[in-house]
Amino acid sequence: MRNSLFHNRPYWIALVIILTTSSFAITGCRIFRKDKQSVAEKKQAEADKKATAEYEKARKAHYNNQSKEAKKSMKNTEKQAAKYNKPRKRSWHSSTKCD
Repeated sequence: MRNSLFHNRPYWIALVIILTTSSFAITGCRIFRKDKQSVAEKKQAEADKKATAEYEKARKAHYNNQSKEAKKSMKNTEKQAAKYNKPRKRSWHSSTKCD
């Protein structure tokens, strides 16, 4: 009996291959197909990257077209904005106390 199983090994291999391929064919095998959402997300990411590059290019061109005084003013404004937009740290003595 055991020899007959090993003797028919090509038949068993063929059966396993047929069952595997038929199960993929029946279910549609979504592993190998790209869903519409991932394709749309990829296109959106590429569009965002392109738009960001164009924005940076326009911003640099705008900066280069300004006079020396305007550039200085823009630089000072950036510094002030960075200073004002820092997150505030809580001091060690201002913690709330529970009674």
